[in-house]
Amino acid sequence: FSSDVGHWDVSDMDHVVPEAYEMVEEGIMTAEDFRDFMFGNPVRMLTSLNPDFFKGTNIESDVKAFLKADA
Repeated sequence: FSSDVGHWDVSDMDHVVPEAYEMVEEGIMTAEDFRDFMFGNPVRMLTSLNPDFFKGTNIESDVKAFLKADA
């Protein structure tokens, strides 16, 4: 998803997440799928490469809680 936010034709990042969430509103994906799309999948990928990737960041505790629940 981050590639969508940083894409050259995104003039206002405030619109990207609400537009992505439209997939939930339209029944294309579930809320759980959206959470994985936006958070879970990137966390799994980045921590599999470097378990300390989020250490010292604002979301470190969220990542730890997610990974604990995901185990």
